Amino acid sequence: MSDIRVPAYHLAGGSVGVLLVHGFTASPTELRPLGDHLHQAGFSIQGVRLAGHGTHLDDLARTTRHAWHESVLSGYRELAEHCEQIVAIGLSMGGVLCCQLASERPLAGLCLLAPSFQVRSRFLFLAPWLRVLIRKIAKSPATLQYYEQHGLFSYPAMPVAALGELYRLIREVRPRLPHITTPCRIYMGMRDRTVEPDSGFAIYNQIGSEKKGLTLLHNSNHILSAEPDADLLFSSIRRFVEHRVIDRKKGHSPKAVPQST
Repeated sequence: MSDIRVPAYHLAGGSVGVLLVHGFTASPTELRPLGDHLHQAGFSIQGVRLAGHGTHLDDLARTTRHAWHESVLSGYRELAEHCEQIVAIGLSMGGVLCCQLASERPLAGLCLLAPSFQVRSRFLFLAPWLRVLIRKIAKSPATLQYYEQHGLFSYPAMPVAALGELYRLIREVRPRLPHITTPCRIYMGMRDRTVEPDSGFAIYNQIGSEKKGLTLLHNSNHILSAEPDADLLFSSIRRFVEHRVIDRKKGHSPKAVPQST
């Protein structure tokens, strides 16, 4: 593997931990502003670096969805060593991975930021077959400029092999949604050009959580943590996590499980 250019990070805080999972081709920089905001509120923070990310594009091309899942589990275990309760927050593909985690591990809460269950790109569906013809798909100059303006580390292209893994991940996790009972909050940007904004309604209806909510951010594109509604988003998530603390004190939230099994 190439040298790590953007590492995972841990911010020590209280007994409630927040697991942050970034999106496809991105890095921990994507959700770091949210992590800093929640850390100032007293929560412990674990910013996950997904396998194949934050290094070199060729690393991502060789990485599987199973390795991404293991990265999330590793971050969960790290938090569980120090925290009684864990809230998982994922952006885009990170939201899909957090749903996968919620179906397997106890969580006090789940926040899905523009989860990529319905991607607009036509390449995603074809990726498992296109990989023999095309190695990567370049991102637009406007997208690369956006990353630079917001201080985000992300790859300049998408390996088609990794897109195929994302496609398979979505197909595997979507059927689990009805079995997830973790209190959940979904956030969608109404100007999102990466995932369908209306897919938030489908996720809300499919997920099995009794306590759930859907917030539409009218001025936001896909990377919600860097958009004009970011302050509103951060405040809403902080209140959600604080409510999970109240539920914990009442004995309504499951305890985190640190073991590696």
